[in-house]
Amino acid sequence: MGTILDALTLKFLTKLGQLIEDEVVMTLSVKKDIKRLKKNLEHFTAVREDAEALAMEDRRIEAWWKNMSDVMFDVDVIIDLVMVHSHKLLLPPRSICYNQSMVSCFGNFSFDHKMARRIKDINEKLDEIKMNTEMFSLGRTSRQQFQITTVDRNETSPIDELEVVGKQIKQSVDDMVEIIVSSFHENRASVLGIQGMGGIGKTTLAQKIYNEQVIREEFQVHIWLCISQSYTETGLIKQAIRMAGEKCDQLETKTELLPLLVDTIKGKSVFLVLDDVWKSDVWIDLLLSPFMRASHFHVLVTTRNLDVLAEMHATYTHQVNTMNYDDGLELLMKKSSQPYEQISEFKNVGYEIVKKCDGLPLAIKVVAGVLSTKRTTAEWKSIRDSKWSIHGLPKELGGPLYLSYSNLPPELKQCFLWCALLPPNFGIHRDAVAYWWVAEGFVRKEHELSMHEIAEEYYLELIRRNLLQPVPEFVDKGVSTMHDLLRSLGQFLTKDHSLFMNGQSNGALSNMRRLGISDAVEEIPSLEEHKCLRSLLLFNNKNFKSVHRDIFRKLEHIRVLVFSGTSIQNIPESLGSLVLLRLLDLSYTEISKLPDSTGSLISLEYLSLLGCHQLDSLPAGLMRLSNISFLQLEQTAIDHVPEGIANFQQLYNLKGVFESGTGFRLDELRCLPNIQRLWIEKLEKAAPGGDLVLKNSHNLRELGLCCTVASTEERTQYQTDEVERIQQVYDMLIPSPSLVYIFLDGFLGIRFPEWLCSELDLNMPNLCHMHLNECISCTKLPPAGQMPQLQVLQIKGADALEAIGSELLGKGVGSPAVFFPELELLHIIGMCSLHSWSLDTGNPCDIMEGKFHQSLMPKLQRLLLLDCPKLRVLPSDLLINLTRIHIEGAHKLKEVVDLPAVVWVKVKNNTRLRKISNLGKLQDLFAQDCPMLEQAEKVCSLKRVYMIDCPHAVEFSNCLAGNKQGVLIHVAVDGHNIFPDETLYN
Repeated sequence: MGTILDALTLKFLTKLGQLIEDEVVMTLSVKKDIKRLKKNLEHFTAVREDAEALAMEDRRIEAWWKNMSDVMFDVDVIIDLVMVHSHKLLLPPRSICYNQSMVSCFGNFSFDHKMARRIKDINEKLDEIKMNTEMFSLGRTSRQQFQITTVDRNETSPIDELEVVGKQIKQSVDDMVEIIVSSFHENRASVLGIQGMGGIGKTTLAQKIYNEQVIREEFQVHIWLCISQSYTETGLIKQAIRMAGEKCDQLETKTELLPLLVDTIKGKSVFLVLDDVWKSDVWIDLLLSPFMRASHFHVLVTTRNLDVLAEMHATYTHQVNTMNYDDGLELLMKKSSQPYEQISEFKNVGYEIVKKCDGLPLAIKVVAGVLSTKRTTAEWKSIRDSKWSIHGLPKELGGPLYLSYSNLPPELKQCFLWCALLPPNFGIHRDAVAYWWVAEGFVRKEHELSMHEIAEEYYLELIRRNLLQPVPEFVDKGVSTMHDLLRSLGQFLTKDHSLFMNGQSNGALSNMRRLGISDAVEEIPSLEEHKCLRSLLLFNNKNFKSVHRDIFRKLEHIRVLVFSGTSIQNIPESLGSLVLLRLLDLSYTEISKLPDSTGSLISLEYLSLLGCHQLDSLPAGLMRLSNISFLQLEQTAIDHVPEGIANFQQLYNLKGVFESGTGFRLDELRCLPNIQRLWIEKLEKAAPGGDLVLKNSHNLRELGLCCTVASTEERTQYQTDEVERIQQVYDMLIPSPSLVYIFLDGFLGIRFPEWLCSELDLNMPNLCHMHLNECISCTKLPPAGQMPQLQVLQIKGADALEAIGSELLGKGVGSPAVFFPELELLHIIGMCSLHSWSLDTGNPCDIMEGKFHQSLMPKLQRLLLLDCPKLRVLPSDLLINLTRIHIEGAHKLKEVVDLPAVVWVKVKNNTRLRKISNLGKLQDLFAQDCPMLEQAEKVCSLKRVYMIDCPHAVEFSNCLAGNKQGVLIHVAVDGHNIFPDETLYN
């Protein structure tokens, strides 16, 4: 599929072609050198496709490849510096005196001379590199370009990795569960181990055991800790406390956290999983002592190293074997997404490929990702017969893993390798990583899509190829992780120029281009010496508090700068020296101001100030930066957004903007045709205009409209004329039909905007998520039931809403009508006046014939009903497909009845709840602080009951005595959640 050099060469040739046509650049003395550079680079379109692999096997070629890579980095810098300089010369001149003009002319001459010298040096290096003729294939002058395949973002597929690892895992699970339960009944603490090589399925096996019914039944507290090589002690303790059901957000030190952990698990039975342990000290020196305070504890450890288990005194070790070939073939066919009718056609060659994967599940999955792009048996055979072994690679990284990487298109290779720079187990957010890749220059413009949309498709393609693993809680695959072996592969392939620094000492690189620093690094290294650095990433490292005031004058090549969650308080004025900087992430830092030199960052495209609570103003020069495409101002102390947002013609994502005096006006939004994500705050300050300000936003996918509304106890009061003005503002904010997400946070009008109440099937055909939060004065809901794609609906804090009725259904979708045809998740939260909920259409024929039951919310799986103190009854006879329900703070509700498909119920703090009845499939019931709960009827499938602070628990238990299978009942009075990790979503 080509090397990374292919992508770089194509990009450079395109840019050089633009420079040669640039009249400003052609007035400089570098024009001849630029033309020569372009001619030189054209030669490198013929670099051998296997050059990278040969470099790992031959030291001489490795040196050639390293030199080639270094020169390409230098070419990238030079081209961008010349383009930026050309752009600066075209900027409108500011008021300057004669002497300043002379200085400017001298500066231009100095730059011209400096660039000419650097380009000449690069050309000489390229001439030398070209002399190694064996690294070029002269017949290879053109190659097929990678074309992205856009997918329907609304399509979702179940992610159930636990069910695709073969039948032999079942016996292993049963054996280990039996040992654990036996030890528990004998009142013996135990440490059990799962050992095996990377990618063989240790974590999958541990997940199966962790989720086994009997394990859930026997133990009160379940904790899963992923132990990366760069873990922090405080981070692990915090995670353990959270999974045990307590909060620890205000605690930061080990001294503060350990006593809380002890209090949380003291006297309880605990099942603890330590996943991916590299050293035994995480247990011996850190966790053993607090877990000794539990009444019973049993630890399951996954590791590659048998010595770790010996040091932890494991009483039993299960060594994971490779998959048998039949199970491996089943996994390969499933993950390669071949049509069912063609499976027999591919079976024989697939069987041979599985053999070459040595039965490793991860290897089979990533090779399946390669095969998912192949549609003929001949193509499958070419993969089978390709070179699988690379001598220079560590054994665990070679073969299938490298094959999956080598078959990536060059653009995707860069994106994959970049992800290896992130911390282990890092949640890779699609929206964020797309900007990182664009800032690095990895994304090639094609079709009519924006650069960011293309980057998002790259992300989805890496998931499709099984190189990123989607987090199951996000049905749109919006968050993913990278397997540690794939991360190790990426780090190995970039070891000459990129480094992720963890808690252990890492040797610095001479020409380091990218640096990621773990939150476990206590002493931040000196950065001044790394003058070639282009990406610097720090996430949540509280030890990073300051930088030298001249630091950025020495790091002129920086393109990506991330200080997110660090303790830095001041950004020096030298920031303005970073003329190539494209992405600046200062989110959740302690900065109180941005330097005035921010206005000099003429390449800046991405600026995140999210959560900078001390930041109260923006520099005026910021509005001169015409390349800005992402600006995030939420959760700051900023009280004035300057005028000039309309100058940001490339804006794709704008969050936290608001009208303020002589500053930003909503009318400016009419000048932003490319906007896709928009959040407007403090709309109570906005003035209604005479035009529809979003009428040109044809690509808008996410819209958040926010007014300031105080807490439920003390709502902000607005006069009638203010409310009417706010209503007019919302009425003019009509979004386009492209909208996928809408958030109304703090709507003050007495009726929802007209565009949210009529013809929603036509006006919002693509809407998947609707959040109506703090719409405090509305007495009726919009007809959301006629939205054909709506998957998530949240209604929160609608103080004036007394009843939910058929108006919510609208006219439905299709004929015969189906209401909420795609709805999966429903939240009803903080509804202080809601007393009735009925979705009856009023047509008795529908009810009698049973049609209505089948046409209402046919896919609804989860319902959260929280803090609705006046609600008397559920529309239970209509929620026939609901499987999980959480009810809390419904003090007038007396019974939960007639939910035929529900398998999981949690009821908490419902003061009048007496009875749970006619839930024929209910398996798990969690009840807490329900003082009148005493009756249970027709719950014949019930397996587990957990009751906390329920005075009539004995009477309730007696109602279950007749169940044939028996019910496991836990009763407690200590106020702690016995099963804190079970939620509506897990």
